[in-house]
Amino acid sequence: MTLFDLQKKLKTEKLDGYLVPRNNMFLSQDLREDENLILRLTGFSGSDGTLLITRDKNILFVDGRYELQAPQETNPKEVEVFCTKEISIYQWLKNNTQDLKRFRLGINPWCFTSAQKDALEVNCIKVVSAPDFLPPMLSSTPANIFEHELQYAGQSRHEKIQTIIKHLKDSHADIAFFSLADSVSWLFNLRSNALLDTPILRAFALVSQDGKCWLFGDNLNSSHIKLDYPLLALKEVPAILKKFKHKKIAFDSAANSFALCELLQNNEIEIIPQIDYCQELKAIKNQTELTGIRQAHLRDGVAVTKFLCWLDKNWQGKTELDIAERLHQFRAKEELFFSESFTTIAASGANGAIVHYHPTAKTNAPLSKDSLLLLDSGAQYFDGTTDVTRTIALGNPNQQMAEDFTLVLKSHIALNTAHFPLGTTGHELDAIARAPLWASGQDYNHGTGHGVGCFLNVHEGPQRISHKGSSHPLHAQMITSIEPGIYKEGQYGIRIENLVEIVPSKTEGYLQFANLTLIPIDKRLINKYLLNEDEINWLNNYHQTVEQALSPYLSPLEKQWLQEACSPL
Repeated sequence: MTLFDLQKKLKTEKLDGYLVPRNNMFLSQDLREDENLILRLTGFSGSDGTLLITRDKNILFVDGRYELQAPQETNPKEVEVFCTKEISIYQWLKNNTQDLKRFRLGINPWCFTSAQKDALEVNCIKVVSAPDFLPPMLSSTPANIFEHELQYAGQSRHEKIQTIIKHLKDSHADIAFFSLADSVSWLFNLRSNALLDTPILRAFALVSQDGKCWLFGDNLNSSHIKLDYPLLALKEVPAILKKFKHKKIAFDSAANSFALCELLQNNEIEIIPQIDYCQELKAIKNQTELTGIRQAHLRDGVAVTKFLCWLDKNWQGKTELDIAERLHQFRAKEELFFSESFTTIAASGANGAIVHYHPTAKTNAPLSKDSLLLLDSGAQYFDGTTDVTRTIALGNPNQQMAEDFTLVLKSHIALNTAHFPLGTTGHELDAIARAPLWASGQDYNHGTGHGVGCFLNVHEGPQRISHKGSSHPLHAQMITSIEPGIYKEGQYGIRIENLVEIVPSKTEGYLQFANLTLIPIDKRLINKYLLNEDEINWLNNYHQTVEQALSPYLSPLEKQWLQEACSPL
């Protein structure tokens, strides 16, 4: 079905518009390619976006990461692109639905939360549930379920469920429903191979105060393992919910679909509003998880450092896809490797300015002399998830590249060394990273940091470090990224990203960051005269830690390369 076909269908369905999000009924942006309706309809391959189809135009709303990429991948004759830094979809609807008494906007109620539906309704008056307007959102390809073993999870599913039961009792609720796949995966210590880079089990779960649990999912193969709880088809959700008529449910309206909210109302189940408790619990890693995450980063550091040593001698004549494949080969040799944690961003030269660029056969660019390579990559290990960005000099960088890189390094160090009181949110910390760039009249149009799961989503909440609102406080034992950048359209992109663990500070009542990533930062791109003494000491100490940690696992040639890469500035 084409955009033109859908525009014609709007008339027959008596709709003025239809909204297509880049997610499925698990409210996740992690999709199989055959589930990605936005990709199928527009050609846009980014990880976030919303497509509005109206009777006379189609508009793709993307955030700042895709401001450059989206126009390149879409046909301007079919799709207009709006960046949400300039106008949100809600504001666009308010500005462009003049006849508010008439405008009817269709949505798939399983793909929008009730909070999102209410926000849309304020702006376009009438939101209509139209689940059959587009084909199904869930792939028919079967996925195998497997255990996330206790030696990596650190807590059994029974212990976790008991924590949920206690929370239900404290909340005076009879049941809790979980729609987010990473919540269900974490709670039941189950994973699957449904997605290429994210081992989540895509299922719903219902937990009752008496300890009974149900899992709901389609196209899941569990024949090779013993599940402690029944696995039912998604269509069985209404029948099970009927068992709890007139009961009370702990319910997060921002983490469950509008369709589910309607089912609760139809069964007169009283909603007790609260956030998805699994999201809070899994964000604070237990000691087993933290140990595994540190070990995963050590192995990842070994793999990426081996790759960087190889790259230094072999980049000539290579392309972006060559680099991505070679990096994968180094990582795949490491113990407990499962997959990449996302499609590698290997961006040569001007492609680096496209924040979430991924090379394809069509865009694959050669690595060129005296340019920059932005390499953002990560891996899923059974004991942890990694994500790191390094910007690498190919040949001799020019003065402007070095100055911009050094500014990004200053931004990274500023936040990496921050001490902050308990209860601080990521929103409050974001400006610390941006301040050195602001002082030079520069900025970046994406968040500064995101939470990271343990053999789960490489982007997880509820915490984040962002200039956009984030009310969830940071907590010891959380994992987050720190990743400021500078992007010069048509020239290059620069980003430096480490994952860090939030740890208690020596000052009582304060927190700070401890580096997990163990990979050298390219000193060839640093103008040390722009760094102060504390910043130089931070870099030298970081590199000393990296060298000491990785050297025992490297060949003599690789050790020699690392020694030079980590030598004092």
